[in-house]
Amino acid sequence: VHRDRLQEGKQPLRVVSYNILADQNASRDVTRDADDMIYSHCKLDDIIKWRRHPLIVHEILQYQGDIVCLQEVDRDVFDGLLQPCLKAHGYQGYYSEKGLDDASGIREGCAIFWSLDVFESVRLPDMKTHTFREMFQDFMCDERLHKSEWTTLHDVSNLLEEHDHLKHVLFNKLGHVLQTVVLTDKRSKEKIVVANTHLFYHPHAAHVKCLKMLIACRQLEIEHIENELSPIIFCGDYNSTPDSGVMQLLLNRFVDSGDEETWKHLCTYEWEEGAGGDLKHVSSIDVEYPTSFPQLISAYDKAPEFTHFIECFAATLDYILASSNFEVVRSASTLSFDDMKEHVAMPNEFMASDHISLVADLSFGDL
Repeated sequence: VHRDRLQEGKQPLRVVSYNILADQNASRDVTRDADDMIYSHCKLDDIIKWRRHPLIVHEILQYQGDIVCLQEVDRDVFDGLLQPCLKAHGYQGYYSEKGLDDASGIREGCAIFWSLDVFESVRLPDMKTHTFREMFQDFMCDERLHKSEWTTLHDVSNLLEEHDHLKHVLFNKLGHVLQTVVLTDKRSKEKIVVANTHLFYHPHAAHVKCLKMLIACRQLEIEHIENELSPIIFCGDYNSTPDSGVMQLLLNRFVDSGDEETWKHLCTYEWEEGAGGDLKHVSSIDVEYPTSFPQLISAYDKAPEFTHFIECFAATLDYILASSNFEVVRSASTLSFDDMKEHVAMPNEFMASDHISLVADLSFGDL
């Protein structure tokens, strides 16, 4: 829907979330043996970043989003293409890199942009990047646990004391980040807490993703409270399907200790084969949010058929969520499996990423 941000009267916020497929991940595929290639269907000319990323920038600008959350953003693509192009179109934004340190070799991460036609400029110190390692270490300390209403964190702490390898993974191995920024509407002066993340991908690590989401939302609650109970918009590639423990936690506020899909690899998942040593049996836990954390809703009442589509796998992994005081005005249509029949998989000549973009218009108060 075409829109004029400067027109008089109340307009909904347009939010875009998009995993744009980092060139670091796509180009690695080209060097693999044919049997191991993820994008074997894709012509080399269609997967190189010099073709894909200009198409992605064009797509993003066509949406005229007020808030744009991106995942799998290469550092050089942010610096050399996304930042200058979106700045020229009236956006401010920042980049947060994944990885443990420079030696990790990871040069991709997340980025958030916002329209300066709609929101006030943000100071650099207020563009926050939280590593999950640091959040776990921070929220698991005795002093924070004692003061917190998040009683589940006590259970997580006890679980980690019994499960040394899981504690090692959460405290030392995960390079993923949570971006948060508080945006102030120019007209109404209303504030919004905006968050963006890309969770761990491993299919045997559903419990890791669930615990990470618990920690992410603990951080969001802090910023929600510090900013006068401001509403929340939370975007990202959660690497979790709509029926996963992660989404149960986000939308239903609770994951049962008996949820098999979440906990079935609790005692067998290893960061590297043999790294877990003698993994003993530990009991799973109930995970829930306190009443102080806002209720979240999905911008897509009915989940898309998929948001990620490669030859060997297709599923909905990407989301736009908002606190329930937002109203979803509309959400953009998404592709169906029938639409993909002639294309085999993504990316391809017409689709520049292996994920689709999500776009939604949200209304809140005077925003």
